[in-house]
Amino acid sequence: MSSVPDSGPAPIRELHNAVLAAAAHTATPVAVLAGLPAALDPIAAARLRTAGVPVLEGTRSGLLALRHLLDHAVRPEPPRAAEPGPRRQRWAPLLSAGPPGSAVLFDLLRDYGIPAVRVRAAGTRAGTLAAAAEIGYPVVLKTDEPGIAHKSDVGGVRLGLADPAAVCAAYDDLAARLGPRVLVCQTAPPGTELALGIVRDPALGPLIVISAGGVLIEFLAERAVVLPPVTPAAARAILDRLRVGAVLTGVRGQPPADVTAIADAIAALSALAAELGDALAALDVNPLICGPAGAIAADVLAVPR
Repeated sequence: MSSVPDSGPAPIRELHNAVLAAAAHTATPVAVLAGLPAALDPIAAARLRTAGVPVLEGTRSGLLALRHLLDHAVRPEPPRAAEPGPRRQRWAPLLSAGPPGSAVLFDLLRDYGIPAVRVRAAGTRAGTLAAAAEIGYPVVLKTDEPGIAHKSDVGGVRLGLADPAAVCAAYDDLAARLGPRVLVCQTAPPGTELALGIVRDPALGPLIVISAGGVLIEFLAERAVVLPPVTPAAARAILDRLRVGAVLTGVRGQPPADVTAIADAIAALSALAAELGDALAALDVNPLICGPAGAIAADVLAVPR
């Protein structure tokens, strides 16, 4: 590791040449840490990165990155990803064909062991009523029109519909404003909301993101980003480091959530990322509702690659 000094262009150029020469003649990882990012020459930094030498900007963030690297490298028995099997054979072709329907994504979660609410897709008032009767009242109605990723932002979610009359009124409103396609969903039990996700890094591949969900995200603006595979034990350790972990243990008279079930859901999402990460640009489970009886996904969005 080399620290870039605050000096003129020629000395910096010479230093970078020396770093490149050292990197070319050693199997030891070489990185450049710029303690003062404002003094970093972007052209020289791009040259180093193109040659495979990471350039870390800022002392604190750079040292944290190195610590994470070492933490990952020195684990005595790093968990191994399972070999892709029948689940990948079922889902990779479907994801490669384009964005799947919302109801299908709930089946994807369940196939990987992530509990999810029961859902039915519908496109007419009669079909919506039939789906609600099958699922059981009260139900949630959501728009399922293509291109609407954030349903609540457009008034596309109606909660607590307790009878056929309420479902009809909600369907007529959504159909008139947004379109006839809807998703009829089981009402999840109350609990603390988490957000779980898969994002893709150009260098590292799929990563797991864990954060508070729902309204809590406004107050607990933090997240953990980890490389899969993630074991249930590792998932519990991650939750313990987040402030939302204290909420999950029960605060102000609220019952504690089933942390074992939450950790299992995170590990299951890790398995999904390991098997299908090359077919996904992103996947978002938000919210995962966590209560004493377990954890259940109430919404899911996927962006295929």
